[in-house]
Amino acid sequence: MPPYWNLFRRHGREEFGDTDPPQAAPVHIGAHVRTGSALRSYAPLMSLRPKDLRLDTVYRREELLAQGMHRRHFASAAMRRVLPGWWVRAEADVSLRQLAAIVQSRLRPGTVISHESAAELFGFPLPRQLTYAGGAPIHCRGPANMSRTAGTLVIAHLPSREPTLTHRSLVISHPLVALQEIATRLSHVELVVCLDALAADQFGTELRMRRSQIEQFVASSQGPGAPALRQALPHLRERSWSPMETKLRLQLLGRGFPEPSLNVEVVESTTGNRFYIDLAYEDEKIAIEYDSEAHRKDVVTWQKDVNKNDVLHDAGWKVIRATIADYRKPAEFFARLEDALRRRRPSVA
Repeated sequence: MPPYWNLFRRHGREEFGDTDPPQAAPVHIGAHVRTGSALRSYAPLMSLRPKDLRLDTVYRREELLAQGMHRRHFASAAMRRVLPGWWVRAEADVSLRQLAAIVQSRLRPGTVISHESAAELFGFPLPRQLTYAGGAPIHCRGPANMSRTAGTLVIAHLPSREPTLTHRSLVISHPLVALQEIATRLSHVELVVCLDALAADQFGTELRMRRSQIEQFVASSQGPGAPALRQALPHLRERSWSPMETKLRLQLLGRGFPEPSLNVEVVESTTGNRFYIDLAYEDEKIAIEYDSEAHRKDVVTWQKDVNKNDVLHDAGWKVIRATIADYRKPAEFFARLEDALRRRRPSVA
């Protein structure tokens, strides 16, 4: 048994807040459909149409046929298959958590949700192609009496003795196990982003681990994904609050800039309001602020940015703003930063 398992067994419940896990939202599994405001069962001889189905419910194909739905509807654009034998209306909005619960309770009882499915459920900031919305299948492990299968909707891996936990009523791979399971499909930067999110003191994954716990796990890790985790670990920072803060920091280091401080607090003297600089060179008083689409579209966020700019300028900070375009083509951003650092560093006689 891996040595980090004793650490998890000793600290897991209190560290992960799993003594009384919150109850998951009810998973609607279709035995009934909605017409108007009333719920009722359909007799087998009645004609059941896709528009009669609820938008938040996943239905077994056999049950829909028994309730009167014609087979032609399953081949139409009005229906969508989300799991083997399970269907929804084409425009239905069902979550990964709903489908994972069905996999675990009905499709393959006794499985552990794993790989990118577990990582997404914990809230790791994954690249879109590894998310359910991006078309990734649901991944699970085991149980021991079932064979390994690979389909477009569900991939069942061989069972493992790696640690698991119960999170919001689902049995899921331990967060670092899930991360190791997908580490070879993540770039170095994407893996550091995930580690930062796991260790973040704010705005990270749903469950947080201390850096010391992560280091102990990675030191004991073996097999696929372990070398990638070891390469990413030195770049982990507990103060990174968003994926772009991590990406910008790594980009600056790759260009040869000194490492910036993360989320430096600045207090406005007149109001006592607290602001946080995304990345900062504190000695030179240079603030780097990343502006996402939310900063441009959301009025409240935009107003906060305006206020923060005023506070920083009054306190003597040089503010350099960066966007996704600057990250993708950073030459001009680097030039502005180099110029600001040169101007603000004391000259050497």
